[in-house]
Amino acid sequence: MKTKYAILPLLAVIILATCISGCTTTSPTSGQGASGVPVYQPSLKTASVHTSEGNVTTYQTTSSSTQVADFYKKEMANRGYQTSTPYKTGSDVVLSFVKGTSTVHIAIATIQAQIGPLNLSQSGATTFVITERST
Repeated sequence: MKTKYAILPLLAVIILATCISGCTTTSPTSGQGASGVPVYQPSLKTASVHTSEGNVTTYQTTSSSTQVADFYKKEMANRGYQTSTPYKTGSDVVLSFVKGTSTVHIAIATIQAQIGPLNLSQSGATTFVITERST
């Protein structure tokens, strides 16, 4: 039963980012975010929130969560980021990377849920959320 609810914090972040941003764009993204964090391709940017604590950007792709996670493990290491032990439950994973004063968290989940009129995921889509913070 605990496994079922372990993904709730991740789901809350995705819902928050989506609701606050109002789904700011529906065009494909380039291969790199504004801060130099790579963006898995093909993906679609679905939300972006800039706060005093950092940037949170949400994307969707038809690729598997494993493909997205493998991409970020390789690409962030190539950019000099140190990785911590990933948190994994089922096919959902949270990756954390540190380089100097920069911290990047990437939450990856396949979510097929609808809450009222809010459809959180296209059928078969993987959602990933990049949270960037510099101190």
